[in-house]
Amino acid sequence: MSAPALSDQAPLLKTIANARPDVDTVVEHVLFLPELCPATLNPRPGSTLTLRYQAGELLLELFSLDTYMDAFIGHPVVRDMEFFVQTVALDAASALGGEVTAVADVTFNRLRQGQRITVRATPTH
Repeated sequence: MSAPALSDQAPLLKTIANARPDVDTVVEHVLFLPELCPATLNPRPGSTLTLRYQAGELLLELFSLDTYMDAFIGHPVVRDMEFFVQTVALDAASALGGEVTAVADVTFNRLRQGQRITVRATPTH
């Protein structure tokens, strides 16, 4: 089986050089998810996606994370939150060249439940 392809949004995800790669550093980005589905307005406000990784030579660039996330608004991948989180985790791992853990805490309109999705991804290239 071949490695999964990166998403069309992957080029939007930029990195910057880590000024201190010799310092043991764990980075967590807590992203507040926008309403990704224009039909259902899901996920509900307050839903988050946390990207966690051991800093190496590269760090995810903050502003590009917002641009990258916004590119999923109305995109067909958001119809399945599990696939969405897997996609983001794989894109981030490939951008960084190392393992990324993505944890989504999602609540939905018209449902009396939430969902937590945890994905551990390694680079695909």
